[in-house]
Amino acid sequence: MAEDNNHRKKQLITYLFNYAYDHDIGYIFFESDPNNPSLSFKNEREICINMNWHHHSPEVPFTIAHEIGHIMNGKPNLKQYNCCLDYGGFDDEERDDDIYGLHLIYQYSCAQEDNFYDPAAFIQSYAIPERMIKEAYKMFEAEGEFFYIGRSKIHN
Repeated sequence: MAEDNNHRKKQLITYLFNYAYDHDIGYIFFESDPNNPSLSFKNEREICINMNWHHHSPEVPFTIAHEIGHIMNGKPNLKQYNCCLDYGGFDDEERDDDIYGLHLIYQYSCAQEDNFYDPAAFIQSYAIPERMIKEAYKMFEAEGEFFYIGRSKIHN
């Protein structure tokens, strides 16, 4: 999202909401206190996205993809009942949903023919949270069709 960031961010958000719709996931987007987290309700297959998260953070698209991950991964969401105390914690469920979101945005990026050769450029362009750097490198290495060569392969 390097060139016209706002326009590309809106396009990605539209793509993600269309993806949710295509997968029978309802969505509500709202603007609330910038510290109120977005939520997913798995039984209802619905996500609620605070578009004012940290004052319109560039990470809003990743948050949408992450919440879609909660629904698509289908695990019980125990944190939704205790979100105010634990939000921002990093456990296996949150990690899996982050990984789902990362891959979902990567698929979008490929469809846009962004042709990133460096995971760091992808992360920066799509405002992927720093906690996902290691996973992004794994994803690029697994894809193999890009020019990214993992350090382990360089030394062999």
